[in-house]
Amino acid sequence: MIRRIKYLRRLISKLSSFAVFGISSLILATSLFPLFHVLAGFSEKRFNVISRKFVNHFFQFFVKYIEVTGAMRLSVENRELLKGIKGKVVIANHPSLLDVVILISLIPNANCIVKGSLVQNKFISLIIRNLYIPNTLPFDEQLERAKKSMLEDGNNLIIFPEGTRSKPGEPWYFKKGAARFALFANTDVVPIYFGGNEKIGLRKHDKMLQFHPTERYIYNLRVLPDISVAPYKDMPMSRSAILLTAKMKEVLEKEHDVH
Repeated sequence: MIRRIKYLRRLISKLSSFAVFGISSLILATSLFPLFHVLAGFSEKRFNVISRKFVNHFFQFFVKYIEVTGAMRLSVENRELLKGIKGKVVIANHPSLLDVVILISLIPNANCIVKGSLVQNKFISLIIRNLYIPNTLPFDEQLERAKKSMLEDGNNLIIFPEGTRSKPGEPWYFKKGAARFALFANTDVVPIYFGGNEKIGLRKHDKMLQFHPTERYIYNLRVLPDISVAPYKDMPMSRSAILLTAKMKEVLEKEHDVH
């Protein structure tokens, strides 16, 4: 009986968190973004800086809200490696729906590649169009926008090499896109491993009313040493992207095997 009460409490916390996120995102897009444009003097560069910082703080609040309400516990090992990072490609395995929110809450100057379908989501479409890079754009345009964001604006590009959330119990398949972004911009890669328990209710194809049957969501993140792109610079892009992708997969799978 007690276990069932705890389960229902965590499920209610999850649903309320999604409601808070949706309502807050709508307010941000429709009310605060226009204000940020004014505060930035209608400078796109200043607007992006203000907006990214605000989204970072909002996501920090959102993650803390989920923790306080009892649906999640988050720990980050080697967090100091993220302090002051600029112009890096940040990669991670992708077990759940909350992964990108957690990463943006940890990285103030974050850009990311997002599903183009999110542009149709009325709660976050304006946020996506203003700050991030939809994967429906031509790939060459994605490369150029990401390179400019990293090298000129000092942002960090978050990208999940799998391209979508992992399927429980199945091997990871990494696409070459993350490697191509790093090689094109000539910037190193920061791997982050998402560990913890099974994210039932947040995985690919899970239903909204699902939740882990016995405990809250446990997110144990570990920031790993940078992967240098230097060994791959003098190779043809087709070969270097394959080798760098294999290296990224090796690093994250090794961490996965340990945990």
